[in-house]
Amino acid sequence: MSNQLTINNLTLFREDNCVINDISFTTSTGELTLITGPNGSGKTTMLRAIAGLIDPEMGKVCWNDELITTDIQKYYEHLTWISHQHGFKSNLSMLDNLIFEGALNGYDDTEIEATIQNFSLTNHCHKPFVKLSAGQKKRASLTRLSLEKKPLWLLDEPTSNLDRLAQSQLIEMIYLHIKNNGMCIIATHQPELFQNISSVIKLS
Repeated sequence: MSNQLTINNLTLFREDNCVINDISFTTSTGELTLITGPNGSGKTTMLRAIAGLIDPEMGKVCWNDELITTDIQKYYEHLTWISHQHGFKSNLSMLDNLIFEGALNGYDDTEIEATIQNFSLTNHCHKPFVKLSAGQKKRASLTRLSLEKKPLWLLDEPTSNLDRLAQSQLIEMIYLHIKNNGMCIIATHQPELFQNISSVIKLS
């Protein structure tokens, strides 16, 4: 199935400052879009608007020609969002977090264990999530991403706090997702890590 995300004349403010001014672009099945720019340029703010977490001052975000706010829960059925906030319950272990999410999202314990091993987290999966290092927490987020079956990935600085091996695993996973009829929008300070880019949105 082909999907399309359309951003029309998006304008966003942070407090009284306009950080995104009248930006439009479209991304479709099989495409990778990068959002680049210096700190404070609005990359995360734009991703949050595309994820439906904040309302734009002006402009529209449409999924398959329908405003995402028409049925936001339906939109979320198609969306995976990975941000600086990892979204794991800090007092639970990484494994318990993923098992709980698996019960909700339809992936089984065998898939979870294989993914944890793939990201070299087997020896850490029983620790409370709060006790993990920054890199381990980031890799834990990638285990969740690899288990998701949703077509649209929104990733905010996904390569930060990752060593070269984990970065390579992530990039391979992104391109496999795109090959399998997914789409991905990435906010990044490291555009040089990516190839076969469909479009680049440069913020200043």
